[in-house]
Amino acid sequence: MKTRRAENATTRRNRPETTPAARRARVAVMTLFFSNGALFANFVPRFPQLKDAFQLDPSGYGLVIAAFPLGAMIGGPLAGLLVRRLTSARIAAYGTVLIGVLLFCGASLVAVSANKTGPIATATVASFAAIYALAGATDAVVDVGQNAHGFRVQRLYGRSIVNAFHAAWSAGAMTGGLMGMAATAIGLPLGWHMGGVAIIFSIVGVWAKQRTLPGRDTVASSPTDQPHRINVRPWPTAVALGTLVLLALAGSAVEDISSTWSTLFMRDYLDVIPSMAASAYVCMLLFQLIGRASGDWFIDRFGTQSTVLVGGILMLLGAGSIVIAPNPIITVIGFALAGFGCATTVPIAMNAADDLPGLKAGTGLTIVSWLMRIFFFAAPPLIGELVEDTSLLSAIVVLPIAGFVTILATSVLAERQQTAAGIRN
Repeated sequence: MKTRRAENATTRRNRPETTPAARRARVAVMTLFFSNGALFANFVPRFPQLKDAFQLDPSGYGLVIAAFPLGAMIGGPLAGLLVRRLTSARIAAYGTVLIGVLLFCGASLVAVSANKTGPIATATVASFAAIYALAGATDAVVDVGQNAHGFRVQRLYGRSIVNAFHAAWSAGAMTGGLMGMAATAIGLPLGWHMGGVAIIFSIVGVWAKQRTLPGRDTVASSPTDQPHRINVRPWPTAVALGTLVLLALAGSAVEDISSTWSTLFMRDYLDVIPSMAASAYVCMLLFQLIGRASGDWFIDRFGTQSTVLVGGILMLLGAGSIVIAPNPIITVIGFALAGFGCATTVPIAMNAADDLPGLKAGTGLTIVSWLMRIFFFAAPPLIGELVEDTSLLSAIVVLPIAGFVTILATSVLAERQQTAAGIRN
């Protein structure tokens, strides 16, 4: 019987040789993921300014933030069709440009709305929500486009590289969060801040488009044609897909709670100064980045199920510590642990759904992505109502629950993994 080291050596020898075009495309996809993360994360540290400018209570704040996932929920089902019609490369690159423009327009409305009252204030909030919803719809389509193109590149490599793409998203989000914190600290006007961000990442998106794979998107005709796949247990397709959705939602909860509530929690519940209030969010992104950068290695070394299971335990322990002993230091550490723990859950859930037998190409990926968007839409206003009736600590309670769900949902994953060299344990 071969040792694991011998199996890994055999796998490496049997992997297809990557071409310069494939390597350029890999860099392009990582760049697009980075830009996608950085665009939105630049805005997150300015959310308290949005709440103050629009004079929102917690439930109203949650409703306004929910406009982004509402748009994503509406636009998500169109993603598969648009990717097939326009190609994943065009959707990912030019969608990045559009997101930057829309976020700049929304930020400009926030910047001019301070101290407005009456019908003008209402119209301004409504206009912002509409623009934010359109940005969310665009983001949902871009998300499917960049993942679809990433899976296409991964098939050329014949090994898991999808976590590295999501690591690039985390790196972009962390960079964007730091940019937002710096802009807040120096008092840079929000409109100027997001205008500069839109210009920078629009240029990056167009640059990346020139390096993506040419032609129409194609998929493997059968599971055995795929050089790398995430296997699930032989459950009914609907049950397996539903469990993968739960896994994706649990991982997404860490990102959603951190981006929507952690800055307010630090500023208003723990009395952290505004320029440092986003530190828990940024630390979550930093450790999510570390987890995703090392995720493919962990999967190769310990298996998919074990990697996600340990992640769920870290989410439970990290977030649980914040609930039990809320203070700034523990909150930053707790979000860091949760970020590291959730790092591989969404990439693995999306990859496994895309590989599910019995579904048309791209169907599983689109369904998981769309249902994640429904969660992002429903969570902020529901948690906002809970926060208004209790305190900001209630928003954090969701996170240990997400860790527990992750632990349970790992049962759908099979340790055996298909590679170019065949089946290995």
